Amino acid sequence: MSARRIFVQIPAYLDTELASTLRDLYRKAAEPETLRTVVLWQHDEGQALPADVLRLPGLTIIETDAAASRGPNWARRRLGEELADEPYSLLLDSHHRFAPGWDAQVVGMHEGLVGRGIPKPLVTSYLPAYLPGAGARSRQQDPYVVSPMERDDGVLTRLTSHPLYRWEVLEAPVRGTYVSLHFLFSSSDFTREVPIDPAVYFFGDEIALSVRAFTYGWDVYHPHRILGWHAYDRASREPHWERHREWGDAQRASLARQRSLYTGGSDTAQLRGSARSVADFEAHALHRLVVAA
Repeated sequence: MSARRIFVQIPAYLDTELASTLRDLYRKAAEPETLRTVVLWQHDEGQALPADVLRLPGLTIIETDAAASRGPNWARRRLGEELADEPYSLLLDSHHRFAPGWDAQVVGMHEGLVGRGIPKPLVTSYLPAYLPGAGARSRQQDPYVVSPMERDDGVLTRLTSHPLYRWEVLEAPVRGTYVSLHFLFSSSDFTREVPIDPAVYFFGDEIALSVRAFTYGWDVYHPHRILGWHAYDRASREPHWERHREWGDAQRASLARQRSLYTGGSDTAQLRGSARSVADFEAHALHRLVVAA
């Protein structure tokens, strides 16, 4: 059994890109036989995946009615429960394209960081963009770093990204602050130690997970090479909140939970680790902003 086995987690909600994403995930992998991919497919009655996709090795599809979905992080938490004994974990979205040998590249980056004495690295970032149906030539050609962008009711909820400066001459991933939930690679210990909080609905989830990961001693690194592409345009999919009108209530409760997480609330104490504090995270985030400037 290969020591490079990867547990791939993909939540998919009414996304017509899912089949193409799965084909490309396996087609571009250097070792497709090492992948065990679990998809939580939230779809309407009568929808089906093509037969060739269902025959992909190591693929499990968990199906549920889209009407029963309770949001993006409910789906991610459910997927995390499927982890077995794989040494690595990769959390993706269902609208991606991949660089050749993406799996060997990201494992190599992770192993290199561990070899440098970084015991708990997270290799994660917003991937450059692709447009479904537009062809490979339309894809952006720079790896990205993640930075803060916008607050809701005083809580940081939105991040942005920009090209990694002079990435062509870099020899290793670069230190970052915030995780991306559409590409998050780690040892599987991360899935066990810092499980996704389903009470965080959507907006702000990446910041909340970044803070929690930091307090458990995990460190963010952004890849210095292109590992794949992400579809930011939502024409191929229907966001959860467009059909679930109660999402506003869920988001208000989610903001309250995030505020409690950051201010030391007792109801979120179980979400914070003891390796470092939220104040330590804030100091780290400020330092990274100063360095980037």
